[in-house]
Amino acid sequence: MTKQKEEEFEKPSKSQKKREMSELLSIVKELEALSLKELEVSLDQGLKQKIIELQRIKKGSAKKRQRQHIVKFLSKQDFLFATEDLARLKNSKTAKNQSFREIEILRERLLSNQEEAFESLKDSCPNIDMRKMRTLINLAQQEDEAGSRRNYRELFKVLRNAKELSAKTG
Repeated sequence: MTKQKEEEFEKPSKSQKKREMSELLSIVKELEALSLKELEVSLDQGLKQKIIELQRIKKGSAKKRQRQHIVKFLSKQDFLFATEDLARLKNSKTAKNQSFREIEILRERLLSNQEEAFESLKDSCPNIDMRKMRTLINLAQQEDEAGSRRNYRELFKVLRNAKELSAKTG
């Protein structure tokens, strides 16, 4: 009867364990690259403290030991949550980058005086002050000729805030 139990539950091979540990190590390295703000959002307290400690360490061998310590910590727990949190953070970053890119494209279209850009802006953000937008656009165009970028950045901030506000209300 013990042979049946042994056949039902096979221990993972040494190669399988190495692959899992290697995968965990890559997860730890990705977590190490996150900022403190991103760590606050996603991780449980114990793992977060270990990652913060890892980020503080400057020496190579000490850093390697701390990474291995975190890998061991994750292997004892269900590390699926860490991979899910990491995937969620990556997706939110790509969505944020895509949103910023769309705002940059809209800003460029507005600066090139494309009337359909104004119309699409009115449709997507009905609460935006178009008079202020036209003033900012004119100032940004004048600054571009002079070499300054202050109103160019201000235009981006206004567009970003308007998009966020319309996303919250709409």
